[in-house]
Amino acid sequence: MIIAVTPYELLTDQHIQRLNMIEPQIDGVLLRTPMTQLSLIEWLHALLQDEFPKSKVIIHTDITLAKRMGIQRLHFKEGDKQAFHLKETHPSYSVSMSVHHVESIIKAREHQLDFGLFGHVFPSASKQGKPPRTNAEVCAALSEQFPLIAIGGIDQHTVTQVNPKFIGMACIRSAFNIPIQVFDEMVQKWKMNKER
Repeated sequence: MIIAVTPYELLTDQHIQRLNMIEPQIDGVLLRTPMTQLSLIEWLHALLQDEFPKSKVIIHTDITLAKRMGIQRLHFKEGDKQAFHLKETHPSYSVSMSVHHVESIIKAREHQLDFGLFGHVFPSASKQGKPPRTNAEVCAALSEQFPLIAIGGIDQHTVTQVNPKFIGMACIRSAFNIPIQVFDEMVQKWKMNKER
């Protein structure tokens, strides 16, 4: 599973163009943005009018927005109880959560969430000054028998080092800032890594 995560900025037509270019390679896009709900709705309408599949859109936290737009995939911050309640009341929804500690992974599993984003697995520009997860931390997380997607510092150079026990990877900079051909090569490397 490949998840693109939008950079934390106002989304524009350029983001729409990029998402349509990488859409065949990704399984979802997580909309992480400081935009107001109204602005995000307008942007989403433009994205969907450009024939980006609604089934690949993942809303961050805003349940009201997701319901208004008919989107059934949501992602939440670590420990956000809204995620647990949403999954309990709407079991058909795909509900994921950022999980950076084993305790959080266990809670997510107990509440039957669909998957977690775990990281950061490599040094990351968005986590400057913070060391990445150790190999021991990664192994402990993956031992919990809960679907995890790796995030943080994954690019065309590090992708082959991602533990293949992750069910997928999530990319921010790589999804939006590298040439399409390089992105495609990175995805192919990930698929080969999973097949080992």
